[in-house]
Amino acid sequence: MGDGPQVNEGIVIGGNAKVSGGSMAAGPNARAVSYQLPGGAVDAEALRAALDSVAELRRALAAESATAPDALAEARTEVAAAEEDLTAAAPDPDRVLGRLERLRALLGSGTALLALVASAQESVRAIVSG
Repeated sequence: MGDGPQVNEGIVIGGNAKVSGGSMAAGPNARAVSYQLPGGAVDAEALRAALDSVAELRRALAAESATAPDALAEARTEVAAAEEDLTAAAPDPDRVLGRLERLRALLGSGTALLALVASAQESVRAIVSG
């Protein structure tokens, strides 16, 4: 991840894995978050809103110049990957939220882009609470 901020991704469980005992977190600065997708279905309207929000973030990053070049390159990569994840046959909101959290860490504080990241996170969370 270069010289930029390091993000602890904790424990990642995906696919058809079944976990009992609730959320888990490991290591310094880890946090536990869990979601239950309702019936495996994704609300099309919530998905469209999430895609629009991430696309707005991608456009803003394209014009960004105040962030360090290395961090900015990684941030653009995370946003592109988040868009790909959202357009997958079975979108994984947890994976996208992880990417957005890494993006927030890369951007640091003091940038107007953080409001767009928060908006994108809210839109993605709507997919799982929808």
